[in-house]
Amino acid sequence: MTPSFLPEPFARAFHQRNIRPAPWLKLDVAKTIIFDLGGVLVHLDWDRVCGALETLSTRGAGAVRAELVNGPIVSESMRGDFGAREFQQRLCDRLEIEISYEAFVEIWNGLLRPNQEIVPLVEGLKPGHKLVLASNTDRIHFSYSFEHFPVLHQFDRHFLSYEMGLLKPETAFFDHVLKALNAAPGDCVFIDDRSDNVEAARGVGITSFRFEGVERLQSDLKQFL
Repeated sequence: MTPSFLPEPFARAFHQRNIRPAPWLKLDVAKTIIFDLGGVLVHLDWDRVCGALETLSTRGAGAVRAELVNGPIVSESMRGDFGAREFQQRLCDRLEIEISYEAFVEIWNGLLRPNQEIVPLVEGLKPGHKLVLASNTDRIHFSYSFEHFPVLHQFDRHFLSYEMGLLKPETAFFDHVLKALNAAPGDCVFIDDRSDNVEAARGVGITSFRFEGVERLQSDLKQFL
């Protein structure tokens, strides 16, 4: 049975997906909820993308994975140092891969898979909070994500590393977000799958949780929502 005191959109979202909302939800404490993208709102399948590029590369599997999982070229792309096509060329040159841009984009976007479990939670938070996305991402991945994962349309603001020229866990990243939102750290909650990003957000005064699954997140949020 869905508790009667929940706002209708929240109750409906949970009921339709057979997720039982906890009776502690209070939608009037933290005003702004800041979500990471990869590893939280969408799943990351590194085995899939690494495996696909390993078969095309003359370098070993370990070298390919080290380059792809936040290696220097990937990080520079997420910081916006160069565009999508230059990113593809630089990365493929480093991995000794000959592949078209279109084929690379298809493989690169194979990293992203929907996280359907988190959708009702996001939908339920929407009526009472400002929802914000703050992500280390690149042009290719965000374009694909916005087109294929409707949960992103629930968010009021998108703070994207390649547009900001900043990367988590840099303090300046979080300072930029807070200033742009005109929000006090104490009015925000931040959710990310990486412990270094969580600790950095805590360092500027934002209550932060490491994402380890929807049920655990619900348990964490009960202290503030």
